Amino acid sequence: LLRDTRDAVVVPMLHGGLGEDGALREVLDVLRVPYVGSTGAASRLTFDKTIATSIIRAAGLATPRQIALPHDIFRELGAPALMEGIGAQLGYPLMVKPSRSGSALGVTKVNNASELPSAMVAAYAYGPVAEIESYLDGVEIAVTVIDEGDGPVALPPVEIRPESGVYDYEARYTAGATRFVTPADLPDDVLK
Repeated sequence: LLRDTRDAVVVPMLHGGLGEDGALREVLDVLRVPYVGSTGAASRLTFDKTIATSIIRAAGLATPRQIALPHDIFRELGAPALMEGIGAQLGYPLMVKPSRSGSALGVTKVNNASELPSAMVAAYAYGPVAEIESYLDGVEIAVTVIDEGDGPVALPPVEIRPESGVYDYEARYTAGATRFVTPADLPDDVLK
C-alpha cells in the first residue's frame, strides 16, 4: 500500500495508542504520505493528559487541579503517605486515570480515601503514570473543530449524558449507557 502513494491520502482511523499518540502520523510524514487530521506533534501533545492540561491552562482556560504520579515514585515512597497527601491536596471526589491512554480505560471516579488505592492500580494497568485530578461536576460537552484550509470551524457541541454519571469505558462502549444530545442542551449564548 505505501509503495505507490502518488494519489493516496490516509484517513487514520486506528484506535488506541499507536493510532492516537502521533506515531503513525509521524511515519506518514517521513514517507511523505498525506493524511487527514492533526499532525503527529499535536497528537502527541494531546494524547498525554498531563501535558495537554498544562497547555490548556497556559492558554488561560480553567482546568482541574492535577497531580501526575509515576508508578515508581508511588511504589518507592509508600502508598499510605501519598494517599493521605493526595486526598488532603485535592479533596474528594476525584478522578484517577492513566496519563497516556484513550477510551477512558483505567479511569475511576474516587469518592473517598478507601477507593483511591484500587483506582491507582487500575490506572497503572494502562501506563506508568497516573493522573489524579479534582472532580468537576457539570455538563460534559464535546466539540469537534475542523479546518479545511480557511481557519478552524467548530461543529455543533455534543452533550454527553452517561447513565452512571461518569463517562468511563463502560459508558462509552455499552449500547444505551450514554445519551448524546446535539446540539447540547445549553443556553444560546453558551452554545455560541
